[in-house]
Amino acid sequence: MTIASCIWIGIEHLAIDVAVGAVRSHRHTRQVFCGGLAAAEGLRAAVNEQTSTGQSGDLEPEWHDADPGTIIGAGLLSDLLRQRSPVEEVVLVLPPWDARHHPAPLGTGVEVSLAVPSLEVTLDHTRGFVESVVMSAAAARAVMSPPESIGMTILSPATSAHSALGAGLQALTETWTYVEQSSWQDQGLQLALMQPAQWLSERASTKR
Repeated sequence: MTIASCIWIGIEHLAIDVAVGAVRSHRHTRQVFCGGLAAAEGLRAAVNEQTSTGQSGDLEPEWHDADPGTIIGAGLLSDLLRQRSPVEEVVLVLPPWDARHHPAPLGTGVEVSLAVPSLEVTLDHTRGFVESVVMSAAAARAVMSPPESIGMTILSPATSAHSALGAGLQALTETWTYVEQSSWQDQGLQLALMQPAQWLSERASTKR
């Protein structure tokens, strides 16, 4: 029997309960987790614990250090998608809408949460955000074929944007998804933007 793969991208932004729930609901689907592994050690430990106490025949998850916002990372993800075919679903976990702040210099008395992101941080966040969405979608679409493949799901940040940049990226993502959906549907594939809890609820109910 050919085993389908679920490819996760951006796991450094993935909530532990969603990852554990995905493994629990898809025990006979190969889970391939990609992203910044150094920032996802807790998630990795929780997922591995779930699979170690699972049932006989459960598939061990794969872990790959790959960032779609870089040329090297995008190339690695493209290769993984081709090598792990058939791909049932690609799940892109978005970072927070708002750019990360630079820590305030010691002794200034300025809270980190109140610090204003520098232009470099803002541009880097914007570029990486857009590239992750576009490159992940292009790689996913190239290897998918219905009815074995569901399509691609973009997991939205749990909190709304609190800055002009974040609001712009949120609107861009929502509009891009809406416009792209019809061309994916023409291929018999889904393209969806949803909250992590919604994804987990829908996938748990289908038990694919």
